[in-house]
Amino acid sequence: MKKFIIVGLAAISFSSAAQAQDNCTAEAIQTKSGEVATALQGIAAKDPDRAQVLSGEIEDLMAAIQNGADIRTVCSFFDNVISEAAS
Repeated sequence: MKKFIIVGLAAISFSSAAQAQDNCTAEAIQTKSGEVATALQGIAAKDPDRAQVLSGEIEDLMAAIQNGADIRTVCSFFDNVISEAAS
């Protein structure tokens, strides 16, 4: 559950630092972070190990963003997690 909270907290940190790039904005990341938290819960119900891996990848991604990585990477990753949960 701690991992799911990280998603929300990390998304909030983008609201002050992120710049709009294409359709990937801080607001889009905040919206997607809620969807990702729900998606991770669904994935965890089916495959706890996969959910753990994704949570670790999210932590790594958030660290990269803190160090200046492009926020479009977050949008793309979040979209992939949401798609994976839907399949």
